[in-house]
Amino acid sequence: MTQLESADRTLHLLERGLSEAASSKTLQWLSVPAPLLQAESLLAAEPQADAWYWSGGREQEFVGIGVAKRLTGSGPERFESIDAQLQELWGSLEPHNSVDAQAPEPRVVGGFAFQNGRARQAPWDGFGEGQLVLPRLTYTRREDRAWLTLAAAPQELASADTRARFLNEASQLVAAASADQQPVLETLPGPFELGERSADEWREQIEQVKRAIAQGSFEKVVLARRVLVRFARELSPARVLSRLRDSGPGAPRFAFRVNGFTFIGSPPERLLAKTGLRIETEAVAGSLPASDAGAAEQLLSDAKLLAEHAPVVQDLLERLRPVADVQPLPERPFVHRARHILHLKTPISATLRTPERALSLLSRIHPTPAIGGYPTAPALRFIAEHEPDERGWYGGPIGWIDSKDNADFAVALRSGVIAGKQAHLYVGAGIVSGSDSESELQETGWKLKVLLNALG
Repeated sequence: MTQLESADRTLHLLERGLSEAASSKTLQWLSVPAPLLQAESLLAAEPQADAWYWSGGREQEFVGIGVAKRLTGSGPERFESIDAQLQELWGSLEPHNSVDAQAPEPRVVGGFAFQNGRARQAPWDGFGEGQLVLPRLTYTRREDRAWLTLAAAPQELASADTRARFLNEASQLVAAASADQQPVLETLPGPFELGERSADEWREQIEQVKRAIAQGSFEKVVLARRVLVRFARELSPARVLSRLRDSGPGAPRFAFRVNGFTFIGSPPERLLAKTGLRIETEAVAGSLPASDAGAAEQLLSDAKLLAEHAPVVQDLLERLRPVADVQPLPERPFVHRARHILHLKTPISATLRTPERALSLLSRIHPTPAIGGYPTAPALRFIAEHEPDERGWYGGPIGWIDSKDNADFAVALRSGVIAGKQAHLYVGAGIVSGSDSESELQETGWKLKVLLNALG
């Protein structure tokens, strides 16, 4: 079957499904087989619509266009609030997958700000402190199969005009992606930095953290650095995602567009993968540039880096053990390569003793000392009181949850927000008593290079 024939079949099945669902009384999740497309290109097919792209690095990716249902929450109870809305959503939604029993489960996608009350300034004000979205149209690709899914309310499906509009939107989306032949990515003129705190200000903030550590306020704080860059032409989220494909084996990639701003990145750290009672997370802390001779050996022997890594492991274990049985850990961390950077990583697997909601687990383990500091509470207070730039969703949980409460969330690191010709880029560094300000500045420079290479 040619791609054109496959696209025609998709639209025919969707039209039939819309007609069958016209008399429904519940929110519908209508999935039909679809042609194999470059999922990233769908972001460019509807450039004005809110959109969500996710690839978990596990032979599947999906992109959502438009909004059928948006769940939002703010304040200290934002996870609980959104979870209550989510359970209500699943109770009101009916999957309509009679055509294909292998079709994907209904799924919402989105994320959360790093901290309460720290997503009020541009470019974060449209994202809020937390939101999960059921997209209007979702394209899912799993190995060599794909599906197109429409989510629609019963009152929408009851209207012949609305059903025709949905079908037309799906037709245009598939046609645009099918016809899209991305040219070789052009290198944009080099970016230049705007609005960044000076190196002296960064060094002073590091010294401020070290003084607080010496006074016994905490042991570690992770500082975030923001850089604003501008290009000669508009940035394409689809092309940036393509450039991020080689970020590392199994590395997630995401692009979430809200109100014209696209939050995009490829994090090195998975926060939570949940399948039934089985959960996985990982401690990632301690980094060196991959270009350094003997960097892997140095990572495994450097006392400062190992001391930075150990509290992250211990903290995650303390948070999980009240609700789960944790499998034995490896004797030491292993070295994980994320493009130009090497990280110390310890994988953690566990089995829940009793069912626990994915968002409850996220609330339990976020933020880890790898992205906030240790002990957590005083480190977060320091960040909120002293960091000049709001982090927004940088460092927050980002990913998806399906109707069976399976989930996959990463820590939104190595990321930035692009809009038009500008990009707000965010990187961080963990500061401990033995930190050297110049070395920490250099570390953020390596991490920044990953994003700059992807942008141009």
